[in-house]
Order: sequence, then structure tokens, then C-alpha cells
Amino acid sequence: MQELYATIDLGSNSFHMLTAALVHDEIKILESNSEKVMLAEGLTKKQGIHPQAMQRGLECIARFAQRIENIPPENVRIIGTNTLRAASNAKQFVNQLEKVLKNNSINIVSGIEEARLIYLGVNHSWSNLNQNTKNLVVDIGGGSTEFIVGRNFKLRQAESLRMGCVAFRRFFPENKVTESAFKKAVKAAKFQIANIQKELKTNAWDNVIGSAGTFKAIEKILIQLELSDEGITLKGLKTLKEILLQFDNMDDISIPGLKAPRDQTIIPGVAIALAIFQALKIKKMHISRGGLREGILYDLIGRIKAEDIRQRSISALSQRYHVPEFRSQLLTKISKKLAGNIKTSKSLSLSQENLKFLEWAAQCCRIGLALSHSQYQKHSAYLIKYSELSGFTIKEREVLAAIVKNHRRKLCFTALEEVQISELEIKRLSIVILILRLANIIGQNGKSNQSGHIKIEANSQCFTIVMREKWFAKHHLIGQALELEQDYWRKTGFELVINLKND
Repeated sequence: MQELYATIDLGSNSFHMLTAALVHDEIKILESNSEKVMLAEGLTKKQGIHPQAMQRGLECIARFAQRIENIPPENVRIIGTNTLRAASNAKQFVNQLEKVLKNNSINIVSGIEEARLIYLGVNHSWSNLNQNTKNLVVDIGGGSTEFIVGRNFKLRQAESLRMGCVAFRRFFPENKVTESAFKKAVKAAKFQIANIQKELKTNAWDNVIGSAGTFKAIEKILIQLELSDEGITLKGLKTLKEILLQFDNMDDISIPGLKAPRDQTIIPGVAIALAIFQALKIKKMHISRGGLREGILYDLIGRIKAEDIRQRSISALSQRYHVPEFRSQLLTKISKKLAGNIKTSKSLSLSQENLKFLEWAAQCCRIGLALSHSQYQKHSAYLIKYSELSGFTIKEREVLAAIVKNHRRKLCFTALEEVQISELEIKRLSIVILILRLANIIGQNGKSNQSGHIKIEANSQCFTIVMREKWFAKHHLIGQALELEQDYWRKTGFELVINLKND
């Protein structure tokens, strides 16, 4: 039986869904669906996502949910991008979407993580990529535009700007098309590009590759108008601009190769594209058939079947802040031993993802020492929460930061409660925190071979640590630390019991 996978990209312009199967270790796309939702239409700082856009999104997700209901949740990944990052009412909307999706959660990614996933999708989809060329990938979305420079699968630079084909509709009120409005849109895009222009140009590239719907739509029009055989040129863009400006209103646009509802975003999309070509002095752009949704798919299957890039990010983070390798290895080793000796009810049993977070927290919980020894757990949490960690969603960074913040001293679960995870998951993560705290106490003397006999029993309100009485009597400092632990946990509503047994 084929193992099925699905990815959903909740973009600011369109919602996209891919379903795929792994056949003989090769990914086979089974179905691809896109619906124009225009989530960023009418988006304001105060009011957030417009109710009509919300309704379109909910109706679309209801249809997508039916198609993925028989796929295991661990084989589904749903990503939210710029509008769900920026909107003031994004959390409320995400809650509504997740109710429709039932067992599947939505992951909001940063602009840089979005860029990495786009680059991954392009690398797997554009046949002309090779290891000897450096490539610039550009993706115009509904609310943001990503710029990525890399060679083969190695990403060198990633930038995300708050400009998109739906967001830039604001330059064309009531869908009216004028040359002055078009010039204002181009000028606004160039102003944003100026922030990254110098740095991008120093990272010189051999090829420019366009991803996502806007560039695909432009290429299709240019081919239909016989202005291109393949790809997009600056000359073709300028000609297309003149053709589009002949229309007085977006609703009236009718040109070969352009289908509704793309006519509502093609003019702001062309304005952004023209600004990119002129600002970066691009002569020719190739088009990739793959992008963000394909990148999400390859990243998902990579997590399950091969390397989880998140581990590479944690290793790099630990090295950046000079955590001694023996320390992170010691804490990881003790944590794994304790996690292997834990007994819980079925509902509280730790998932593989919980165990991954335990291991990552053990590896990087000491990075805050690079700033200060006093309250270093808080510094560690801050660095994790606000660092760009490839592969991690914003919520995953917040969860990891909360675990690390609680690995010593006073306990405070407020950070976990603010992440918007279920009460059951908070209880599981409380067990993760207990294991990490216990490992930190035991590992203070630098030895890892003394924790094998320790067992942990956990339920929703009580943790019991079972250990040998003679061993406990020999380790006075550990005993004192555990007595203090009991006070810390009592203040959070948990009971921590120390059960000493004769050998």
C-alpha cells in the first residue's frame, strides 16, 4: 500500500494543496489543487484579515480537509505565510481553520523559512540546475516577495520583503488602472528592494529563476503574445506593461493567456516584477514549475525518511554560541536514558516529536551563557525564540524556547500557554521539562553513567522519581537539588514525589 502525504500552502493570494505518494523511494505527485482566496485583500493593521477573505479561506479549507481526511496527520504539513504572520486577527482565523481541519495543525513560518522552502522546491523542480552555478530565485506571493541566492541545494542568502500582488492592489483603488498608479507601485517596490539591493548584488548569480503564480502567469501571457519562447525578459515585461495600461479597469482586462481571477492581481504583479528586473538589472528570468508547496512536501518527507534539517540548525546554534560539545552530549545522553525509563498513561506518552524537542533543548539550553551566567536560561530562550532556525516554524521556536527557559530554577508555563497548544500537549511538554531538569541536576558532576537506575512515573498532576536509596544517600548535592525541585513543581500545581528503594 502506498504511503500518502499532503501539503497545504496558505498563501496571501491562493491556497495550494498537493497530495503525493512515495513509490520506490521516489515522490509521485497525485493531485495538485489551487484556489484563489486573496487573503491579503483589504488587509489593514487595525482590522486584520477582512471577513469576506476569511470566509473564502474557510470554504476552501473545508474542501481541502475532505481530501486529506484519510492521510495520517504526521504525513500532512500545513504552512501559513505572510498574511498569517502579519494580520492582527491571524490567531483567531487560524483557530477557525484548525477546527475545520480537525486533527491537523497550521504552522506559521517566518519569511526566511518560507524562502528556504521555496528554494528547496525550485531545486527539486527546475531541470537546468547544476552544482556549478549560483542561482537567484525570486517568488512574488500575495503579501510578500522572497529572494534567495544559492548553489545547488546550499542556500547562501535569503530575504523576504513585505510586497505582493494582492497587497499592492492598494495602489489601484476600485480596480482603476492608470499609468500614475502603476508608477507609484513600481516606485514602492524599488524602495523596498533598495534595502537588500547592494547585498544581493555582492552575491553574484549565474541564473535568475522565477517561482510561484505571478511569474508563471506572466510567462504564459508573453508566450501567447509571441513576446517570448520561454521565460521572461525585461523587454517583454515593458511591452506587457503598455498592453495592460490600455485598460481602464482590472475587471475589463482581457488578453491571451490570462485567466480569471488572475486578472485582479496581474497589474500589481507586473509592477513588482518590473521593479525587480530594473533594480537588479535582470535581463532574463527562467521559470520553475515548483515552488513553496513542493518545498514543503520535500521537507516533510525529508523529516520522516531522511535528515531533519532542524537538527542541523540546533548544532549550528550550539557551535555559534560556543557550547562545549561534551556538555551538550552529556545532557543529551542523560536525557535519553531518563526518557527511556519513563512510565506514563497512554494519553501522556511522549511522541517522537516530543523526544526530538527534548534532545534539541538538551543540546542548546546553555547557549545563553555566551551572554551572562546569571539567569542564563532566559538568555538561551530569547536567542532561540528570535533566531532564524532553518526548518523550525515560529511556533516550534516558541515551544523550544519555553522548554529551555524552564530547564532550571523557577518554573513558569506562561510561555507554553501563549503558544496556543492543547492542554494535553502542555502536560506532555511538562514531562519533557521534568526530564531535562532532572538531567541537568544529575549531570552537574560531569558523569552520565549514574542515571540508568532512575525511573520516572508521570500522570497529569503527579511525578514520581524512583531511585536507589544508597545512591541517593551518597549524592547529597543531588538530594538537596531534588528537594528544591519539589518546591518549584508544587508552585505550578504539580506534586513531585521522591521514592527511594532498597537495592
